[in-house]
Amino acid sequence: MTNSTTSSHALGGKVEIKPRHMSFPFSDVQEKFFWGGNSVMSVFAGALSSTFPPGEAEFIESVRNYRDQVTDETLLKQIKGFIGQEGHHSHQHKQANLVLQERGIDAVRLEKHLEKDIKKYIGRKHVNNKFRLAMTVGMEHLTAIMAEHILTKPESLGELNPTVKELLMWHAVEEIEHKAVAFDLFMLCENDQKYLRRVLRLTAVLFTVRIACYMVALLIWARKRPSWKELKEFGSFMFNKKTGLLPGIRSNYKDYFKPGFHPWDHANQDLVDMWKKEMYRPEHDLGLQRAKAKAEKKAEKKAAAEAAASDANLDSGLPA
Repeated sequence: MTNSTTSSHALGGKVEIKPRHMSFPFSDVQEKFFWGGNSVMSVFAGALSSTFPPGEAEFIESVRNYRDQVTDETLLKQIKGFIGQEGHHSHQHKQANLVLQERGIDAVRLEKHLEKDIKKYIGRKHVNNKFRLAMTVGMEHLTAIMAEHILTKPESLGELNPTVKELLMWHAVEEIEHKAVAFDLFMLCENDQKYLRRVLRLTAVLFTVRIACYMVALLIWARKRPSWKELKEFGSFMFNKKTGLLPGIRSNYKDYFKPGFHPWDHANQDLVDMWKKEMYRPEHDLGLQRAKAKAEKKAEKKAAAEAAASDANLDSGLPA
């Protein structure tokens, strides 16, 4: 590895990968087209959300296939954090998909479709553990650079429903935190960066085609023909030179093909810190609420024990 990669790896080793057990108020999503009333933008978000539960389950399995080969304690700890974060992303998007289905955007139907596709995919002869992990590395790169884009330019999300926006921002932060785990695991066990580059090209095409097809399906099932205005707004979201998704991720995408590239060459830990300071809502963090409740209960028990000891000392005539 190059010196750049080594220093980047060191930076990644300092990032805590700790699952946050969030719970978002999806009941607040009342509108069918929850992204500023735009049907195209809304089905784009629905299509993405539909892929997360089955997709992230596959990411977890592809990493578990190699975990027994790892002896490095730091990487093992990060793998544990990766699995925890991805598992909770899957859970929250399942909840979101159920609400979208109730509103008329059937993300659950697509979720089940992808589950079947993945089962067929992993049963094919050419799909070995190396290919599965390489696909995961590629998807982790795509999600990490999209995460950086929306955290850097939150204005690009426009009039997205606040609850859905909060979900995406939390998901984005954790994608950045664990963005190097699958990559480091692959390089440790397979050490074939040329293979990763080839697979990313395939991954990007397959992902783009699937999301496009899923968007069309959601519009058909919702019996919605988008207006020209809606299409223009979506086009701006994707291609605007200042805030567009594709211009925003193009440079970071290309970096993957540089010799010696490492995900932490994009040193964007500051975005995680910014989210914690400006966007994190502790009232939606179930893990934090449980920890507080446990601490309060422990404090109450301690106070009761001290009070009982004090009463006993008074009864025996000893100073409290």
